[in-house]
Amino acid sequence: MVEYREEKETIFWRKDRKGIKCKVCLFECNIPENGVGNCGVRENKNNELIIKEYGNVEGLEVNRIEERNLFNFLPQTTTLAVKMKSSKEFQILPGVKSFKGKFKPIELVSYAKENKVKSIVFTGSEFVGHYEYVVKVFREARRSNIKTILATTGLINEDPIKKISKYTHALVAYFFASGNEEYYKKNTLVKKVERLYDVVRMFAKYRVFIEVANILVKNYESVEECRKLAEWIVANLGAEIPFHILKGDLRLNLTQLKEYYTACKEAGLRYVYVDNSKDSLMESSYCHNCGALLVERMSSRVKSINLINDRCPSCGIRHNFVLE
Repeated sequence: MVEYREEKETIFWRKDRKGIKCKVCLFECNIPENGVGNCGVRENKNNELIIKEYGNVEGLEVNRIEERNLFNFLPQTTTLAVKMKSSKEFQILPGVKSFKGKFKPIELVSYAKENKVKSIVFTGSEFVGHYEYVVKVFREARRSNIKTILATTGLINEDPIKKISKYTHALVAYFFASGNEEYYKKNTLVKKVERLYDVVRMFAKYRVFIEVANILVKNYESVEECRKLAEWIVANLGAEIPFHILKGDLRLNLTQLKEYYTACKEAGLRYVYVDNSKDSLMESSYCHNCGALLVERMSSRVKSINLINDRCPSCGIRHNFVLE
């Protein structure tokens, strides 16, 4: 059946005695005949791996890109946030407005063009179950001069990273509880934060623009652990990586939030943001060389962009921004 052909075009798997072994993410599921992987999407049908929910979208909305924890990548533009249908366990990223529909890759890109967005971001759930679909969307998007963005908590394997990086402009990497080992072991799919460290390093290796978001978690609040995460980023990725502090469900006042902000600045990061803090100091971008205001924000809304291309308007030093 021609219409079924696209679903069969999956990669990163092999046959074994237990059925099919999927190699796209860390679970490397052994999938028996008519079974599905942990993602709830990749299915063994007639001893071939297909995407059971090919093109099924369950979240879709146009956002200011800052709402998706991207401050240095295409500031003051809009993005199309897409959440693919996956198992409940994979729905671990910031939410996307509910939507039920099915799009071919070219149709999703056409929808993005109709809404005049500058980028498409796959978020809300881990994208790995729909890996081949996402690659096709990204190929189509690039042909239409639409930037491509992934959000992840670190499930994807190395070989799939190498392939998809060719079509990916930016990545938002989400850490929980500042990478606390106990929290990761008890509450996350990756179990060890080192996994996410490795994933971020690999995307950086392939020259994908990276922003990091740290979601603070109740009972695991620690300014010192947040500082250590910031120090790891400086040592392994560079001081120019934008770093977002997300308070999640915590009720922290401005004084408490400023402790996190200051600790990360002291660790050497140049762009530290406390998203939706309603404090312009902790949401805006400043030149690390002369202190000039580069981008003014409040409540994750851009008030002004003072950069000249990607350079400071005062001292002329180059900054880590993608403006177009």
